Amino acid sequence: MKNNQFGCRDIISVCETKLDISFRGRKENNGWYLYRGRRATRITVPKGRHTVPKGTYRSMASQLLLTVSQFDELLECPLTRMKYDDILAPKLTF
Repeated sequence: MKNNQFGCRDIISVCETKLDISFRGRKENNGWYLYRGRRATRITVPKGRHTVPKGTYRSMASQLLLTVSQFDELLECPLTRMKYDDILAPKLTF
């Protein structure tokens, strides 16, 4: 778990560039990942520039239907959008 290496803005930036998630922010930043034109998963990221607590980091990973190690890979760049789609496809039921 590499939650101390990434801040909230880093996570939002990676999600916007790699997964094309657009965030709307009120109290928190909420964004939907579109899989084949349908809303598949929603991620909530706290506002601010601080590092993310362990529980929140795990929660963000599970919201994207990833393990913590896969979420680390997504943020570090080895996990691409195509690989994410391959991970996500068996878990979706629509």
